[in-house]
Amino acid sequence: MKRKENALREIQEESNYEIKRGLRRKMFTLCAAMILVACVAFGVIGIVQLRGMQKLASDTNEAQNEAIKGISEETLTEITFENMINTVYESAKNTDYRFWKMKHDFLMLADQVRDVFEHPDKYEEREVSPPSSVNAGKPVLQMVYSDPALADDEETMIIVRKLANLEPMMREITLGNEGYTRDCYISLPNGATLEMDAFSDRKLDDQGVPNLYDPTTRPWYQVALEKGEFAFTLAVHSYYMGSTQVQYGVPIYVNGELKAVLQGSTMLTRIHDILSEVSVSDKGFSIMISDNGQLVYSPRETGELMMPEDMSIDFRTKSNDSLRTLITEALTNFLGVGEADIDGEHYFAAYAAMSTSGWSQIIFVPESEMDAPTNRLLEEMDAIGEETDKQFRSASRQANLLILIVILILIANAFLAAMIFSGKVMNPINKMTGRLKDVSGDAFVFEMDDAYKTGDEIEVLANTFGRLSDKMQEYLKNILTMTAEKERVGTELSIASKIQTDMLPEVSGIFAETKEFLLSASMTPAKEVGGDFYDFFMINDDHLCLVIADVSGKGVPAALFMMASKIIIEDHAKIGKSPAQVLHDTNKALCAKGQSDMFVTIWIGVLEISTGKLTAADGGHEYPVILKHDGVELYKEHHGIFVGGIEGIDFTDYEIQLNPGDKVFVYTDGVPEAMNSDKCIFGLERMCSTLGDSKNGTPEEILKHMEKTVDSFAGDAEQFDDLTMLCLEYKGSGS
Repeated sequence: MKRKENALREIQEESNYEIKRGLRRKMFTLCAAMILVACVAFGVIGIVQLRGMQKLASDTNEAQNEAIKGISEETLTEITFENMINTVYESAKNTDYRFWKMKHDFLMLADQVRDVFEHPDKYEEREVSPPSSVNAGKPVLQMVYSDPALADDEETMIIVRKLANLEPMMREITLGNEGYTRDCYISLPNGATLEMDAFSDRKLDDQGVPNLYDPTTRPWYQVALEKGEFAFTLAVHSYYMGSTQVQYGVPIYVNGELKAVLQGSTMLTRIHDILSEVSVSDKGFSIMISDNGQLVYSPRETGELMMPEDMSIDFRTKSNDSLRTLITEALTNFLGVGEADIDGEHYFAAYAAMSTSGWSQIIFVPESEMDAPTNRLLEEMDAIGEETDKQFRSASRQANLLILIVILILIANAFLAAMIFSGKVMNPINKMTGRLKDVSGDAFVFEMDDAYKTGDEIEVLANTFGRLSDKMQEYLKNILTMTAEKERVGTELSIASKIQTDMLPEVSGIFAETKEFLLSASMTPAKEVGGDFYDFFMINDDHLCLVIADVSGKGVPAALFMMASKIIIEDHAKIGKSPAQVLHDTNKALCAKGQSDMFVTIWIGVLEISTGKLTAADGGHEYPVILKHDGVELYKEHHGIFVGGIEGIDFTDYEIQLNPGDKVFVYTDGVPEAMNSDKCIFGLERMCSTLGDSKNGTPEEILKHMEKTVDSFAGDAEQFDDLTMLCLEYKGSGS
């Protein structure tokens, strides 16, 4: 404010100084010249021109202000809504990623639990202790029962001790998700439960005896059986924690028989932390709605959006029409904006869906906060316009008064001198008037010209317009700078993705010239640097090694883990080890490096070129597909455990006999799990059907057809995972 007052004082002093030193000096020259006719002409023309210029400047300023007001108001409103959309989208994506991480971890654990039930002979028995106060605060594996007699049931205890081999994976799930996953249970239908958490002391009575725990009565167990698949509960009361949680369960079936149900949970306070990471204005807030219209989370302690005691209430049945409509739209559409009246106050809202849980997040911003920036900008524009008009009118009044005085004093001898000097005085005014006529809308560019440097009010006015023009140009430069910064960030991400892609081998040299087989591979990365990779290399003249793998996680850590895995695999394979032995030694090397927070799924095959025999082993990776002349087969061989997570795991070799013309197609989960805008996945069935359509093509044509089909299926949906594929066609040793 003080700076503005000083600027205005400088303008006023400059105006007073120039008036005394400008027009008065020119009038004195006219009087001294005794040119009466010129003085009268100058006076009349000057007054008319100044009045016309005053009106033109006033009209131009008013039109300029109206144009700027309209553009600013519309632009600020669009920016605000865009920011709300971006905010809720990023927040919902962040929240959904947490839920997806929980779901992904437990689905992977489910595969391992199912493997224990299907192949119990592979697993040794490990002892499991009951809860103990000594382990309070430590993440340990504990055994609890719904009936003490289960401890003497040898059949139950055998499978429990075999399931205990999954302790490292269960511990990683509870520790490796930034505190979002609080516990991890494996519950048998008879009530025996393996629990991995840090709350041993809360499971004991006053005498230190473990409390009985019946999992079949808990909401997570019941909703998992009801859905028949991974499912979230609404906010429920924790049996051990005494607090509110969102829980989830996964049923495990083997040959149609229920074998176990997995459980996990996250504190409602963690959901609050997630939603609080994104600012939605001073009075704004964010809520989470389930797919059934129930309120999962709200920070409001009172009013229409406070958490109800009855969590089953469908907010789409509320009497508030605007809120009911907004929630209905949020559960129907993926992304959008709306309005609602809440507790007597009008709010603007933006919503986004979370695909993993099927829930939606809605942020609310009061209308009063939305309008505040626009109102402040309009007030500042009005103040600038009024000040400019005030200065111009003041200068015009003084000029008119001086001209009239000079005309009255020098009317007898001013005519001839006025004719000589009128051109010098009027030319700047005419030029400025012409420039002002060209000013319109947002093209307000007024440059100082030597013609305006007259040393009087004209120069003051020109300086005023120049300062206003400079402010407008600075505003446009700021916008261009912000745009350039966004483009720079995008360029850096593209470079990072290209570096990763360049690490993969190319089909060139002997691979392109050989007649015994055709080979093609591709990887289409997602937005961020991922962990997928493929590799192929000759072990010797008669053996070709093929590798495809998927590292858990994203970003630079996953990329480094990828490089380490790739090098270790190649080193062991090139010395002639079998695929199973390569996986065993790679697992041993990765576990020895202490990479407990990451693992990798690997499929590796060694083709004996002379016979067509393909020896392969699987480390928790996707099933390969065999393409023959008479059909397509999803080859469901022995499915091993992922590599780099559990020490001492053995892997099994299996053989596939390839005849000339047969093809092998391997891939990462980015292919069958590609998702469209309707949240439907591509799936193994559609993938095999696509391969059947192109099975007679070359490997390169097959990959291109698959990528084109996946892209067409996904449409405008964002790609969340790398799309990595490798295809080999065996031609025969005599080709």
